[in-house]
Amino acid sequence: MKPINYSQMSNQELKQYLIKNKDNKEAFYAYLDRKQQQPKQVIIGVDELDNLTPDQQIELISQRLQEKFNL
Repeated sequence: MKPINYSQMSNQELKQYLIKNKDNKEAFYAYLDRKQQQPKQVIIGVDELDNLTPDQQIELISQRLQEKFNL
């Protein structure tokens, strides 16, 4: 059997492959390595929360999470 080249897969292809092959540790580690290499996205900066009340902070965080995850 020919070895699978995970680096040739798109992120979506690798994710779908991993969902179908949950016991494949090599695919899992390839996916984790790829995710760690991606830049981290900041939903909200600490400096944005500094001058807000706790209620305003919760509202802003909720709003950003809804925007990020299309809730």
